[in-house]
Amino acid sequence: MSMTQWRLTTIGVSAVVAAALLTGCTSTTAADRGDREPAQRAQDINSRAPSALRDGGDLRIPVDALPTNYNPVQVNGARVVTWQLAEAIFPGAFSDTADGGHVLNKDFFAAAALTSRKPQVITYKIQEKARWSNGRPITWADLWSQWKALSGKDKRFEGYSNVGYQDIASVARGTSDKEAVVTLTRPFAEWHGLFNLLVPKELSADPEKFNRGWLEGPAITAGPFSVDEIDRTAKTITLERNANWWAARPPLQRVILRVLDPAARADELANDGIDIYPIGADLDLFTRARGIDGVEIRQAPERLAGQLTFNGGRGALLRDEPLRKAIARGIDTKAVTTALMGKIVPGAEPVGNHILPPSDPGYRDNSKALPFDADAARSQLDALGWKQQGNGKVRAKAGRTLSLRFVAQATPVGRTVSGLIKDQLAAIGGDARIRSVPLEKFYDSYLLPGNFDLIAFEWTKSASPFAHDRPVFQKPEGDDFGSNFGRIHIPAIDALYDRGLAELDLAKRQKIANEIDVLAWKHAHHLPLYAGSGAYAVRSGLANYGARGLGAYGFSRAGFEK
Repeated sequence: MSMTQWRLTTIGVSAVVAAALLTGCTSTTAADRGDREPAQRAQDINSRAPSALRDGGDLRIPVDALPTNYNPVQVNGARVVTWQLAEAIFPGAFSDTADGGHVLNKDFFAAAALTSRKPQVITYKIQEKARWSNGRPITWADLWSQWKALSGKDKRFEGYSNVGYQDIASVARGTSDKEAVVTLTRPFAEWHGLFNLLVPKELSADPEKFNRGWLEGPAITAGPFSVDEIDRTAKTITLERNANWWAARPPLQRVILRVLDPAARADELANDGIDIYPIGADLDLFTRARGIDGVEIRQAPERLAGQLTFNGGRGALLRDEPLRKAIARGIDTKAVTTALMGKIVPGAEPVGNHILPPSDPGYRDNSKALPFDADAARSQLDALGWKQQGNGKVRAKAGRTLSLRFVAQATPVGRTVSGLIKDQLAAIGGDARIRSVPLEKFYDSYLLPGNFDLIAFEWTKSASPFAHDRPVFQKPEGDDFGSNFGRIHIPAIDALYDRGLAELDLAKRQKIANEIDVLAWKHAHHLPLYAGSGAYAVRSGLANYGARGLGAYGFSRAGFEK
């Protein structure tokens, strides 16, 4: 299987230039803010020089659930919370930038560059002082071991994705243990994503340890922070400054991740229990944030998007493609987007692309390949033999009703989306039986095992759409379905992904991405809904953190104003 959330391309604007474009909000009270709308910008993080921040303090962040596996490159560990945590405690070759590209992570790597094109060779030079928490230096052997684990050749390793790693011919020691020479068998355009997260060889050398060795917590780390405590009763993860950190000292003393229901987050922020919460598509959280003194809304476009996945697996009702397409045509994504986002992002439009987010220069709205049309949906259902017996009756065929299990998260957004779509399906003669489930059960009990006909959740995109999204469309083989949770395979997409991964020209790669997207629409692989608002409620004195947009979280620079 593969990860549920990911990342990774070429840097268009340097990190220095991007930082110069950032502006922070300065208002501190609800009265000062009035009714102003948050401005859209590359990032909205109250950018400040670390020297302007006070030494110490705790950054308290709400999360949906604790990791079920702390190995961030294992299938069950590759979740949003684990990758958020990983930025603070694990190495990586590149970091995401505000313009959507990559910048070399110089805390860990002195260099990482193409040193040959035929064959494609990448030479990584690891910082001399970089070392793991067990005292061992980070070396080329860590890259070699991770490649072996993620290459896909040893099926015992349950890696989140082998894209890119499967194309590596060798990882060799360079001029010293601090240099790794990576040779690929064929061109890999999104090579910046390789080793964007690196785990120690002690974890990646053995399948059993890789899969299950870090279920309770990470044993070896390396980063500006280290793990102080994981409290499963309080459902918190406490990070503290890494006393052996070799790079710039982070302003914060601690980062605390705490499981907190979205419905409780506004009260907790008002009562000084947390310092930030994501607003997303929750109008109540948006409205509440505007009324809390000392809190401001920061907002920047990000790659998060809501979508509806159809179950096309064996035995599923929607395995029938014509039926699936008819159902998709009966869903009004514009109405869903307006209901969720209209007051948070005025004029918000539904997402029209499965691969590229609206912020990507190559984005095209290809939804005309499968447009909303309730009348056409009804006609198609009639033609397929799904007959409606009288007004308001659920359609039936061969003794089976058009009744679909609709799983949604037990949140205001989940309830709104499922309620709207239920009404839309009823209008074409379908019945959506909604099951609203808690976040901690959503993935393992419903999404991963395919226990649904329809399931709604938000998906985080990446700066490397080919490497990131290929598992979303991969061919299911037994229990190995990558991130293709609906088990719908479109063979023509496979060849397009092969071309896109090897295409070094960005414009041509974007064209291929749109060809894939058109096929995804035509076959109703899944249904994009709305783009995330990119809005966060943030304590006003918090600097270098907030609405990160397309960039990294930024734990090493975050802190509070003096």
